[in-house]
Amino acid sequence: MAHQHEHGHDRDRHGADGELPHPPAPPEPRRIVPERPMLVRGLGMAALAGGLLWAGWNTAGKTWLLAPAGLLLGAGGLLSAWAAAIHLTGGERFDDHPFV
Repeated sequence: MAHQHEHGHDRDRHGADGELPHPPAPPEPRRIVPERPMLVRGLGMAALAGGLLWAGWNTAGKTWLLAPAGLLLGAGGLLSAWAAAIHLTGGERFDDHPFV
C-alpha cells in the first residue's frame, strides 16, 4: 500500500526499490562445542539451574507455607536452564533477519 500523500520522504533512501544495501554476510562456521566463554557461562548457568530446581523442590516439599518460595525458586531454575541451553548451543543470533 503506497502513500497517497507527500510528507518529505525520499523513497530511494529507505530501500524501497527492493535491493539490499549490501550483500549478505557469509555464514558463520558450525561448531560442535561453543566458544570457551559461552561454554563456561552455559555450564555455570546449568549448575545454577540445577541448584535452584533442587532448592525449589525441597522448599516446596517442607510445608505449604514455603510453597510460594519453592515455586519462585523453581521458576528461576527453569529460566536458568533456558539460558544455559542458549549458551551451550552457541548463543542467540540477533542479526539473522535479512533486513538487519
